[in-house]
Amino acid sequence: MSKKKPALNMPKKPDPKDWTRHDVLYAVRRTGTTLQQLSIELGYHRGTLGNALHIPAPKYERLIAEHLGLPVQDVWPTRYHPDGTPKSGRGERGLGRYKRKTTKPNNSTVGEIGNVKQVNKGATDASR
Repeated sequence: MSKKKPALNMPKKPDPKDWTRHDVLYAVRRTGTTLQQLSIELGYHRGTLGNALHIPAPKYERLIAEHLGLPVQDVWPTRYHPDGTPKSGRGERGLGRYKRKTTKPNNSTVGEIGNVKQVNKGATDASR
């Protein structure tokens, strides 16, 4: 008979889990509306707030949580820090994620700046 070795890296408490999409939909339904109706009331396309059920979308998650009267970190604890700031998505990576491309010096001809051709200011529309 072989004995099973206990797992050494087992957490003492299970990690908090996000609400399932069905839990969120049910909670919104209990307020007397649907997620589609809520999207339209807030001025979005009817399927917009549904994006938060599948991918991290801090803006939409916050709108849903505010409608439910709950802090957003209670509904999606794996997506938010305890203080309510997003762990991932645009909220955390923000400006650093899409850095502006640096321009490389190129052999542009006279009259061109980068990839944009310079237009003669004295030219009329007919001569272009």
